[in-house]
This record gives sequence, C-alpha cells and structure tokens, in this order.
Amino acid sequence: MAEDLAEPLIATPAGLDELVAHLRSSGRFAFDTEFVSEETFEPQLCLIQIATRDRLAVVDPIAVRELRPFWDVVNDPAVEVVMHAAGEDLRICRFQTGTVPARVFDVQIAAGLVGFGYPLSLGNLVYQCLRTTVAGGETRTDWRRRPLSTPQLRYALDDVRYLLPVADDIRDRLAGLGRSEWAEDEFVRFVSAIQNRTDEERWRRLPGLHQLSRRGLEVARRLSEWRFEEARRSNRPIRQLLRDDLLVAIAKRQPLNRRDLELLREFNRPHLLSKGPDILRVIAEAQAVPAEALPEHADKPDDGPGLSMVVNLLSAALARCCAQNKVAVGLVGAVADLKDLVRWHTEGRPESRRPTLARGWRDIVCGEPLLDVLSGRCALRVVDPQAEVPVALVPMPEDRRFEDAV
Repeated sequence: MAEDLAEPLIATPAGLDELVAHLRSSGRFAFDTEFVSEETFEPQLCLIQIATRDRLAVVDPIAVRELRPFWDVVNDPAVEVVMHAAGEDLRICRFQTGTVPARVFDVQIAAGLVGFGYPLSLGNLVYQCLRTTVAGGETRTDWRRRPLSTPQLRYALDDVRYLLPVADDIRDRLAGLGRSEWAEDEFVRFVSAIQNRTDEERWRRLPGLHQLSRRGLEVARRLSEWRFEEARRSNRPIRQLLRDDLLVAIAKRQPLNRRDLELLREFNRPHLLSKGPDILRVIAEAQAVPAEALPEHADKPDDGPGLSMVVNLLSAALARCCAQNKVAVGLVGAVADLKDLVRWHTEGRPESRRPTLARGWRDIVCGEPLLDVLSGRCALRVVDPQAEVPVALVPMPEDRRFEDAV
C-alpha cells in the first residue's frame, strides 16, 4: 500500500471523480467516516476515509459538497463495502441518499461468528487478527475545524488502514467453519433493520408511554412528529428541542393553555417558552381526534412470575451453546430474545411467528438446545464452577424429564 499522505487530501470534485473511478475498478473498498452529531439534527459529515488494496484516501466533504458520485459507488451492488461497527455510518448514508449499501461486510459482526467477542473494538480486532497495534491520540478532535493536521489524517486513516486484511482473515475463518452464509444473512438482517426503521418505532420508543391514556398516546405521537419536523427544520438535535421525559409529561398532563403548560417543571426555558403556542396547537389537534381513532397501547405479554428465573437458566444454556459453537453471545441474542423464545414455546410454537433465536443460523447454534431445556428433554449441570462457562447441557432420560434437573 502506498505511503499514507503521498497525495493530498481530496478536496475537489475532480479529485473525488478520480477516486470514485478507482473504487469502481477495485470492486471493493474499506469505508469509515468522522462526523459530529451533538449540535445538529443530521450528523455533520466531516471526513470520509477510504482504503483499497493499493491506496489510502481521505475525502473532505466540507470542501467537496457534492458527494453524490461517492454515495453512488457506496450503494452500487457491484461493489463490496467493508466496514467496522457500521451502524452510524450506514445511518449517515441513509441521511444522504435515502438508502443504504447493498453489499456490506461488517468485520465486527463477522468476527462474532468465528469465535471473537462481540462487540469488539477495531483496535482489539486488528491486534487479534494481525498482531498489529492501532495508535490512538485524536479521539477528542473537532473534525469540523480546518486545516487538518498530518497526525489527525493519519489517525483517521487508521480506521480503514487494516480493514481489508482483517476482513480477508475473518472471511477465511468463516469459510473454514462453513459459516460464510451465516455472515451474509446477518449482514442483510443488519442493513435491513437500519433501512426499514419507521416513524412509528420512533415515538413508540418514548419512555413512560405505559402511564398514558389512549388520548395521551395520541398527544405523545403528535408531539413526537412535531418535534422531529421542527428539529429537522431548525437543524437542531431532537432531544435538545424537547426532551423525551418532558414530552411524555406534557402528554400526560395535556395542558389547555400557556399557564398550565408553564406549570410543568423545567418548561420555563426560553427555547421552550417560544414553542408554547405550537405545543398547545398539537395538543388541541390530538384532543379533536375521535376516540375510536386513538392509538392503542402496545401489547404487553402476560408473563408469569417465573419468567425471570427461566430466562436466567436459558442465559446459562445460551452461553454454553455459544461457547461450544465459537459464536459470541452478544451477537446471538439478548434477554428480550430469550423471553420471546419462552413465550413462543408456551404458545405452542406457531410456525407463523418463529422468534429470532429459532431462525437461520441462530437456530443451528442455540434454538433447538434451548427448546430442549424448555421441554425438559435437556438439563443444565454444573461441571466446573471455576470455568468461564461452568455448565453443560445433559440429555434427560424420558422417565426423568420435567424434574428439577439443574
């Protein structure tokens, strides 16, 4: 690979066009970004780092404002984009283009499928795959400021410098374990989740919605939509405009006038007071909605008192399954996934609603063993209290199933 800074920072449309042509001819490149998101609605893109087999490059999006040629190649299904912990970078791509890349190889996800931890930092992953140390030093950089120094650029390039060799190493491990399709399936799942996030998901994630009446839910929904549009219009962070807890408090109280609104604790702040008429208008619109058209509370499963204990047992079984299969527990599933598996089992395992842990490669790793535990066909046994995973799964004879086998 050529010397890092043998060519200048790409800061012209012509330079970007030449880089894009190189990326298309390469068919594969590593990609990362530096951005600032604390002060604006959309993350402010400050730097784009690129690596191919024979070239490192940094694009200055503050100087090159028309980035469409670059995003076109990022989203080209003929080109593979290699990334690490790609979530935020994919969201920036979606902000910029309305879509996300068709072909992503996320080394952090892939590493979790071949025996590494998940989530694993880039520095740890580079060291474990290549025995190379990645230097830090610019973590507090304000990437908006210009000019950028040589140490800053070198630090930025370290985020992509080793991605292709790491991806090659992990791809070989995947192939050796017969898990290449697992990785492809997981990349598709990951990218689709970012592409398909909906507005309803946004307001439904507000904390404390269970405290609200159905009318309060409508107020919260409309306030959330108003906040989103106002934040986008003024280019301010959503929660800086109106915090989640205050939004829910307004929806619960449903003030009828400015005085009632200002009685809410922490509302007497200039930026909020100026929005008082808009907030009252939104509340009035919500109160005019017919009762039959109001949103319902999200269904809350009627879990029995023993669910937490069952989930704790399944967590131990899951850890054992993952250790045996050399897959990271954090990638396979969380407590919510275990609860969903238990509910599905108690409902008779309807095929139309298979839970995450009983689908695809997860079913191979842990689905059937966990269901065997739930059915009493398999027991947990402590085999070595000092071991990292101190339990084993033991098949139970038919005449002893459903006994206390732990």
